[in-house]
Amino acid sequence: MTKHFHHYSDSGRIESAIDDLASMTEPGRPFTRLVFSSEYKQARTWLWSRFEAAGLKCHIDDGGNLIGTRKAVRDAAASQKIIIGSHIDTVSAGGRFDGVAGVIAGLETIHFLNKHAIDLPVDIEIVDFLGEELNVWGTSCLGSRHMAGLLCADILSRTDQDDRQLAEEIVKIGGSGKPTLAPRQDAQSIMACLELHIEQSDRLESDQIDIGVVTDIPGINRYSICVTGKAGHSGTTLMQGREDALVTASIIVTMIRDLALDISGQDNRHFVATVGRMEVYPNGAAVVPGEVKMILDLRASHEHSRDLFLDQLQSGYAEISHRESCAIEMELISAAKVAPMDKTLRVHLARSADELELSHIDVSSGAGHDMAHMSRIAPAGMIFIPCQNGLSHCPEEFATTEAIAKGSAVLTRTILALAGRGF
Repeated sequence: MTKHFHHYSDSGRIESAIDDLASMTEPGRPFTRLVFSSEYKQARTWLWSRFEAAGLKCHIDDGGNLIGTRKAVRDAAASQKIIIGSHIDTVSAGGRFDGVAGVIAGLETIHFLNKHAIDLPVDIEIVDFLGEELNVWGTSCLGSRHMAGLLCADILSRTDQDDRQLAEEIVKIGGSGKPTLAPRQDAQSIMACLELHIEQSDRLESDQIDIGVVTDIPGINRYSICVTGKAGHSGTTLMQGREDALVTASIIVTMIRDLALDISGQDNRHFVATVGRMEVYPNGAAVVPGEVKMILDLRASHEHSRDLFLDQLQSGYAEISHRESCAIEMELISAAKVAPMDKTLRVHLARSADELELSHIDVSSGAGHDMAHMSRIAPAGMIFIPCQNGLSHCPEEFATTEAIAKGSAVLTRTILALAGRGF
């Protein structure tokens, strides 16, 4: 018998949890809970207590991930596992729902199992993955990279502008701070990794669809670009002889936009390129800029589109550098391949939505998620829920409690089906 989605979750508990975490933000800059910050550590303590209250056994693994485990009914060494995960860190002045909705939805699954005294023959792990958002060390998805065996020594040795080393910050949060050479040892026993997330776009809302079943997560490459010119007095350095790094950088940014527009128009698959961070030196009102550093964020669901873009970009650099008398250097700082979601899990998710009489469509993710890295070591799947006006990574980000409850119900029914239990 089909049960209404409200049967699987408590809307009041969901809303209360979202509000609690939203209060843990930098004063005067909602909603900011950067990884390793005091607000982040406060939220981790809050979440640990919620995990324990739900009967989960908590620990922090070597990658700094907070894990709450509900053991299988038979505590066998070879027990299979289902991982439900997302994150509670935010970008600066971000939103209340990105990542948080997925962690809270996972907890709702545990509350449902507890309420109905359902023991499963598999372990359930609820994971707050460490540092999913891009940080000052230039790498996102720290915890899932570690779990998948992809967090290397080069990344861990990086320092930020305050000379904080990434490895040392991971040690402070409870991890080992050491690189991983292989996936977690029990990877073969993971039968599914699942994540609920707001869509961060407006297709579901515009089409009035309840659930998005994610087909793939795009490959994400990030590059540092350094433009070197010559600083000089703004009043005495003549226009004809300037080597203005900021002017050159602005030409590069415009070229990146134009190339991306052209390539995205040639291919129906997802392709975007963004320069969202820039540092100007010496950054004085009366000084010709001598150096500009920026980050290029490149996302493509097709490697051919990415390679075509990069070839055209390098050709453009040569012409711009010669014309503007500035040196241009670009270096890859992080990379993740396209991550298809598991076809069998997609079928389970769609079937669960049908059983709950919830509408659903297949969607491609434009954003990166921890499931991209987890898909390298185990079957992975994602549920998207509507996001108001498609706004995300900003204080206006919003998802209704009802939308989270619907997604949580799909998540719970899918887990019951994977564990061989109907309800």
